[in-house]
Amino acid sequence: AIMADVANNMEAFASFAKDGGQNEFKAAIAARKLGLNMGTVEKIADSLLDFESSIEASMEASMLLGRSINTDKARELALAGDLEGMQKEITKQIGSQADWEALNIVQRKALAKAFGMEVSEVGKMMAEQERRANMTQAEIAAEEAAMKEKAEKEQRNQKMISDMLMFIGDLWAGI
Repeated sequence: AIMADVANNMEAFASFAKDGGQNEFKAAIAARKLGLNMGTVEKIADSLLDFESSIEASMEASMLLGRSINTDKARELALAGDLEGMQKEITKQIGSQADWEALNIVQRKALAKAFGMEVSEVGKMMAEQERRANMTQAEIAAEEAAMKEKAEKEQRNQKMISDMLMFIGDLWAGI
């Protein structure tokens, strides 16, 4: 699922990949932990990097919520290609499930917009955070290990396919 997510969002991969694409796989895993996908993560990053609109939206959210919503760190991380860190910063700024549920619809829309998300996406993210908060450390570790193992296996498979295609290309070139 993680490899498919990355593969389905090649524009994001091309735009944000570094360290041989490792940051993209970490971002995809982090997105799964939040109940999101790489398409949503790319949309968030693009929204944050639209500086004028993003700053305006965060100021509006701050006014409506009566607390400071600072998207600067998330924007900085998006600009650096650290999509995993960007997601962590966003969850820190949004708060907990209880914080989210205490907001009225206008506040929820403004907060979601500040991070380039839909209300439903933030709601899903909050519910997933809550689900994970109720898991034991052993359950979380097992789930993360399984996701990481699956992503590494998929990455090895992709490398093997790439190597095979290069080999076939070399064979054709020699004919």
